[in-house]
Amino acid sequence: MFDIKKLKEDPNANIYSKKSDIDIILKEFFSLKKSLIVIPVPFNNETKRQESVTHFNASSYSSSIVKIAQDYITIDSLMPQNGNLNLLESSYIKLNFKFKNNDHFFLSKLYNFRKNNDYFIFDIYKPIEIISIEKRKYFRIEPSLKEPVRLSFFLNNRYFNANIYDIAGEGISFLLDFPIEKHTVLERVKIEFPGRNMQTITVRMEIRSVTRLHDFKYKIGAQLINLRPNEQDIMFKYIFKRQREIVATMKGS
Repeated sequence: MFDIKKLKEDPNANIYSKKSDIDIILKEFFSLKKSLIVIPVPFNNETKRQESVTHFNASSYSSSIVKIAQDYITIDSLMPQNGNLNLLESSYIKLNFKFKNNDHFFLSKLYNFRKNNDYFIFDIYKPIEIISIEKRKYFRIEPSLKEPVRLSFFLNNRYFNANIYDIAGEGISFLLDFPIEKHTVLERVKIEFPGRNMQTITVRMEIRSVTRLHDFKYKIGAQLINLRPNEQDIMFKYIFKRQREIVATMKGS
């Protein structure tokens, strides 16, 4: 299952909404002749459209694209075939496929279908957007609460400090009392690592996600831009050190 709202908040997400971009993605995936995952959304959630798009219990089925027309896509009979009836009784349809090492997701609705004995072919509307999630190259780790990783930056001529919530080789997240607009680029952000032998680095970063938490704070996800090799070496040095600390703690518990 996948949650559209959460997918859009993922800092590694790219959202394609131009018709030309969507056509390119679908046609290139179609040329690979690979399967996709189809998840029908039941009609009984129709009155709660947002819930039907994000939270429901349903089964997933395998299918493949057999044709791409101007306004719709034709997909093959679902496997296992008992999913065919679920698709006919669906309100919305979630689809997921892997392409160029990324996961792609979109929503659709049933347009038409044709039946020959137990064999079905379904026409579904082309999506208005496709969400592409870049596979993370690095694991994220959480800094120690006793020895936090701190960052500081200027925004709208004001100076802010925050503790890093988690960190990876090319991205971080941190908590603030207010949101920052997505795609804002922050210049000369200082990241201070704990420890005598750890240097402070100054980086450039782009805000990629903003999530409101239950305690009225905001979790801000950011991608670091054009890290220099020495800066990335310092980050990796801290990440590997912190990983060893976490493993040692787990072994001792």
